[in-house]
Amino acid sequence: MLLAIDIGNTMTNFGVFEGEKLIATHKFETSSVTSADDAKVKGAGFKMLHKEVGEIEGVIISSVVPSKTSLYVDMASDWGVKALTLGPGLKTGLKLKVDYPSEVGADLIADAVGALTKYGTGCLIVDLGTANKYILLDKEGAFAGLSIAPGVRISIDALVSGAAALPEISLKAPKNAVGKNTLDCMNSGIIYGTEFEIEGFAAAFEKEAGYPLKKIITGGNSRYIIDHLDGFNYDENLTLFGLASIYYKRK
Repeated sequence: MLLAIDIGNTMTNFGVFEGEKLIATHKFETSSVTSADDAKVKGAGFKMLHKEVGEIEGVIISSVVPSKTSLYVDMASDWGVKALTLGPGLKTGLKLKVDYPSEVGADLIADAVGALTKYGTGCLIVDLGTANKYILLDKEGAFAGLSIAPGVRISIDALVSGAAALPEISLKAPKNAVGKNTLDCMNSGIIYGTEFEIEGFAAAFEKEAGYPLKKIITGGNSRYIIDHLDGFNYDENLTLFGLASIYYKRK
C-alpha cells in the first residue's frame, strides 16, 4: 500500500492507496506536529484508526512546510520505507511553462498531475487552502501558470483582527448577498466574494487560454463554496491522487 502525505500550511492530509484506489484518508492540523515523535504518533494513530490499512510499502510527500518534511521522512524510515519527496529535481512528467520552474510549489504540481490523470488536458484547477490558487493546465497538458490570492481563513482573520467591532463568523452563506445584520454581511462578503472571485478568474483564464476549460475545485475550504458554483467538479482529494499518480509512474 502507498501512503501519500500532503503537508499544507494549515492542514496535513494522509491518504492510503491500494493500487489506484484511495481506501483511507485522515486530516489534522499541521501545527499539531512539532517533532519526529509527534509524526510517528500520527502515523501509528492513523493505522489504528483505519484497520483496512495494511503494510505500507511506499510513501510520497508533498510539503510547503520544509520544517515538517523531515519528520515524516523519519516516520517512513521507522516503517522501513524510504519516502519520496516531491520537489525540484524530482521528475514528474509534467511540463512547466513558467519563468522559474523551481518556484512552483509541490502541492501545485500534485494538483496539476492529479487533474491531468483524472480529467485530461485543458483544465482550471481551483485549490482553496491557506491561499486561493488558480492553476491553468493547458490543452497540451502543461502547467501554464497560476494566480494566488488570499485564502478564506486569511481573509476572515484579517477582517476580524483589523476591525475591533466585528465578530467571528460561521462561514454559513446567507440567503441573500445583501445582508441585514453584521454576521450575514460578513458571511456574504467571504462566501459570495470568493464565489465571484472564482467565477472571475475562470472567465479570465478561459479568455487568455482561448478555449473552454474543464473546471475542478479542491482544497479544505472548497466545501464552503462548491454549492454556489455551477460547472465545477468537486474533487476533495485531488492532491493525494496526483501524488499517487507521480509515485506509480515513477515505479
